[in-house]
Amino acid sequence: MSSDNSTYQRKLFFRQFVSDFSHMGAILPSSRALARSVVAYLAQKQGPVRVLEAGAGTGAFTRDIVSLLKAGDSFDIVEINPKLIAYLQQRFEQEAGFQPKPGVEINFINDDIRNIEPKTYHYIIFSLPLTNFPPSLVQEILDFMIECLEPGGIFSYVKYIFIGRLKYLFSGPPIKASMKSNQNIIKSFADRYQIERRSVLLNVPPTWVFYWRKPIDNE
Repeated sequence: MSSDNSTYQRKLFFRQFVSDFSHMGAILPSSRALARSVVAYLAQKQGPVRVLEAGAGTGAFTRDIVSLLKAGDSFDIVEINPKLIAYLQQRFEQEAGFQPKPGVEINFINDDIRNIEPKTYHYIIFSLPLTNFPPSLVQEILDFMIECLEPGGIFSYVKYIFIGRLKYLFSGPPIKASMKSNQNIIKSFADRYQIERRSVLLNVPPTWVFYWRKPIDNE
């Protein structure tokens, strides 16, 4: 990507952050180092797979996902922000790094993640800012994501190191209570499904990547 395009991407992301913080949750697009960690399990795939990206933003993870897909794979890209989904579609039309291999099905979905067509996925790449949402919504979204995951499938999501703690320290009692509830909800899922956690320091801000696996019925 050219430097002009990179600058435009950062400016677009920041503008959407300012106007729609509850759905963005970050000031800058994620780094390539973070993207590589997020797709680490997808890189080990065998045979045709269905992949969902929830909260694609400007495509920081999307490019790395596309590069791993082969004929017979399908990829649903969900982004609630219409300006960002339009930018993503433009990148698929114009940038070599976003060109899927022949036989890969790509679907752009400009909607709330809860409204997608019910089906299951082998891999879910998730980057929605859960800590910005009310606890009831966090519970609803994570329940739905696990429902959408194939038995044996992998759900990966990112969480910024330090940011949540800073927000907690400088917030009032209602926000602190909401954040505690959200952490308890997320922990309840992690206790059941988490298989690994990695830190990515080469990102602004530094980030955790968590991996959950839905058990196979006979496990």
